[in-house]
Amino acid sequence: MKKALSLMFVIFHLSFLGNNIKASPIADTWFYATIRIENEWGERGTGFLVARTIDANSSRIFLCTNKHVLNKDEKKRQTATKIICHLNETTKDNKIVNAKHELSLMLPNGTKRWKEHPDKDVDVLVFDITDLIIQRPNMVKKWATYDLFADKDILSQQDITIGEEILVLGYPDAIPRYKSNLPIVRQGIIASQIGDKYEDEYKNKKRILRGFLIDGGVIPGSSGSPVILKPVTGRYVKKELQIKPTSPYLLGIVSETRKTYISSNDPNDPNKINYTPSYAGLGFVFDASTIKETIELFFENKRAKE
Repeated sequence: MKKALSLMFVIFHLSFLGNNIKASPIADTWFYATIRIENEWGERGTGFLVARTIDANSSRIFLCTNKHVLNKDEKKRQTATKIICHLNETTKDNKIVNAKHELSLMLPNGTKRWKEHPDKDVDVLVFDITDLIIQRPNMVKKWATYDLFADKDILSQQDITIGEEILVLGYPDAIPRYKSNLPIVRQGIIASQIGDKYEDEYKNKKRILRGFLIDGGVIPGSSGSPVILKPVTGRYVKKELQIKPTSPYLLGIVSETRKTYISSNDPNDPNKINYTPSYAGLGFVFDASTIKETIELFFENKRAKE
């Protein structure tokens, strides 16, 4: 009875707000923070922008993605010289159009633009693109900040767990492109317990990873996509019904699709030893802490001096 009354209150509250209800918080943050990336070998993926505060007056802007988006081969990554960022820019008549930017992997000061997570099994890589943001004032852009990262405290405070609704923003392959480079938004759920360590086997090697599975129709091209807690109204937190929409917390970054194997129906294969790989719609996601750890690598020398 108590839950029913609470739900009635939510419905009344929403009706009362009427036209004052704002558009999805995704449109104000992650939608314009997501960028299509192409490496110099023609392979494509997704990245997203995060601002890391330096002091009260300055920040640095980072483009977060996967190591394999730059190149899955570690040696080739070290030889990479550029990436192509497919941006959106506003014209004089306020239209959004696409714009390619070839980004050198060396910063203006001669240092390497990117850093990757030190754990070889953590597929996270970050570019410092602060100079690009300055060079392209007409770029349509927004970025997330650390307060939107779902760390352990946020996961606990907000009761974020298996079965939660999520959004995945990115550039899946084979999806037609439009005049702009705006991302595709897909939805799904957290499919395995978030916060637990995930164990699997890759290339005959067992891995224990800080991540979780999502069921969201993840297909190639989604690598590097941000996974966001879907902003919903009427969600229960600590058994209390929340009236305000959930904040669009960053849960993690898509790294891999998961496949299932369908046994052969070939009559010449009575033992069904041949299997055909098929996408299961599941994706593996490294949690938000791995992204923050990678960004913080840019500030190690500064902390050491302090």
